[in-house]
Amino acid sequence: MAIAVHPRLAGVGFDVAYRGSTEPQTLDVVLELTGPAELPLAPWAVGGFVACVNRGLAGSSDFAPSMGRAALEAGPTGEGDPAPDELGPRYAFRLLVAGVAPVFLRVFVEHLAGCAHPSELKTISIVGSLPPDGTRLSVRDRELEGWLTEPSAYPRAWPEPGFRVETRSIPRGATIEVSLEKGELAPFATELEETISTWQTALLGYPNAKRQGRGASEPHASFARTRTSLHAKLGLFDHARGPAQAALVNALTRFHTTVARIAEVAISMP
Repeated sequence: MAIAVHPRLAGVGFDVAYRGSTEPQTLDVVLELTGPAELPLAPWAVGGFVACVNRGLAGSSDFAPSMGRAALEAGPTGEGDPAPDELGPRYAFRLLVAGVAPVFLRVFVEHLAGCAHPSELKTISIVGSLPPDGTRLSVRDRELEGWLTEPSAYPRAWPEPGFRVETRSIPRGATIEVSLEKGELAPFATELEETISTWQTALLGYPNAKRQGRGASEPHASFARTRTSLHAKLGLFDHARGPAQAALVNALTRFHTTVARIAEVAISMP
């Protein structure tokens, strides 16, 4: 069953030429709107993209989560009082990226979908400095447009997270329990909470449980701690389990590799 294209992407023109690599490359992102936006939503979406890459959410099964790197080199940031260039109608961003799988551009584009309000998006251009070469690590606009109607075209889980993953089914909401391998949680708790919050950011455009439209969840998880474990709870969680769980495992794999070793993760979702 195909998922409907995000309503704010219908009719948008795409110019995409990208090849994923562990080698750093520039990524030029240019947006054209029909008029100025009310808020600097595009800079905020770019900031969310950078955060997701840096917390391991962009590699899919192509690149280890620890390889993801992103930084904004040029373009508006959306910080402080909005300057004219932060409201459009034209945006130009230059990023430096590495370890970003092509399929993560689908996630990025869906985050950009709502950036024009109350105007509309006209075009989205995403061009990397490494030219596409026809391999599975390359994507052009035609492939990206196809992904936008495919409910399974989201980043996959890295196959070797390095910790046990236990999954459970519950009727509603979602809970996550992360237990460290050894030592106390306290020195790493803030970073782990921010990792889970960034995972929630990544899910903003992900499909609902029926894979018939965009999903929804609480904007902020509630957290509780024990000496060695973190418990996160979302009372509202309507996202397809497969893609959402894969994204979470990747983010936690990055944490496990670069911050503190995880022994086990228990994930409960509908």
